[in-house]
Amino acid sequence: MSLPKIKTAKAVNYTADMVAVIKGYDSFDADVAQDIADQIGKSRRSVIAKIKSLGLPYAIKRPTRKDGSPVSRKADTVAAIAKALDMPVDDLDGLAKAPRLALSNLLMNIS
Repeated sequence: MSLPKIKTAKAVNYTADMVAVIKGYDSFDADVAQDIADQIGKSRRSVIAKIKSLGLPYAIKRPTRKDGSPVSRKADTVAAIAKALDMPVDDLDGLAKAPRLALSNLLMNIS
């Protein structure tokens, strides 16, 4: 004989007031998420997840290198070199294995 399953009430992680605080902002990024987190007593990651689950637009912070330049793929740099030389990317096969600095210097000198 099996016992009937008892449904328990699920704890609400975000109250209606907390959601109202989130919806009170028009744009969202890491700084705004931290401000909201401080106001409602949640972690920044939790607030970001809630913003995304509500379908609100969230601007992610793009990674940067130590020198402040944006992170880019070598394949994108090789494609830009091929475009500057007006040749197919396939002709530059293997160039993506060159150091990033050498590729960027090459691109600057041919552009």
